[in-house]
Amino acid sequence: MVRGNFMTLAAKPILVEEGEWLAHQLVEQERLLSAMLAVVQEHDRNTGRGICNEHTCPTMSAGPSATYQWMDTQRNPIHLPAAQYIKHIQTWVKGKITDESLFPTANFNSAPPLPVSQTIANDSNWWLGKTSGFPQRFENEIKNMYKQMFRCYAHLYWSHWLNFWEMDATRNLNTCFIHFVNVGRSYGLLSDRDTEPMQPLIDLWVARGDIPQMTEAVPAAETTPATANTAPAATAASAPVAAAPTSA
Repeated sequence: MVRGNFMTLAAKPILVEEGEWLAHQLVEQERLLSAMLAVVQEHDRNTGRGICNEHTCPTMSAGPSATYQWMDTQRNPIHLPAAQYIKHIQTWVKGKITDESLFPTANFNSAPPLPVSQTIANDSNWWLGKTSGFPQRFENEIKNMYKQMFRCYAHLYWSHWLNFWEMDATRNLNTCFIHFVNVGRSYGLLSDRDTEPMQPLIDLWVARGDIPQMTEAVPAAETTPATANTAPAATAASAPVAAAPTSA
């Protein structure tokens, strides 16, 4: 794992609005997760299949008590092979990130003013990212994205840990996942229900100090940027291209 404090990677720079920071984190976390998923998705020259395929992983699971279902176009829950489920999630998350109505970038000229506590208190219709142009649904959407990305990590650990071990890639996986969990816990993007399949490992990392105890909100970073450029089912955001993750 990387040396140092993971909180430095999660802490919001003081001149960056929180919605902007979380949008940045979602893009970065998607990039890191895709790199880890590529380890089990790369096709073997002999079999033409990835390590994770319909034979090795006929369902999307994370241990003996967590099996995730997909919703088809008729809103019926169905089981999919893990590889197919994960591909759907990747397409769905990328679609959200590139959706200008959710992650607006086209009209960005300069950093928006930081909201002050009094402004927030006086606005009965305040929401995360409002001053940066994010829509009212932004917070719910990124929580749903984070939840689905967590399921992908959980599957990698439960079903493919030995594959990462054989490739000497467990340090990479642990580093990416600790960073992912730390950001999710720091900003309330993950619930206890979401993390249940991986909770024993998370608790171990907390006990070792790899992940900090969440006793208070994540602090802002001291440095400023030069520019501001288990029960597995859970609620999901609007449907991906062909279907959607299941809802509780």
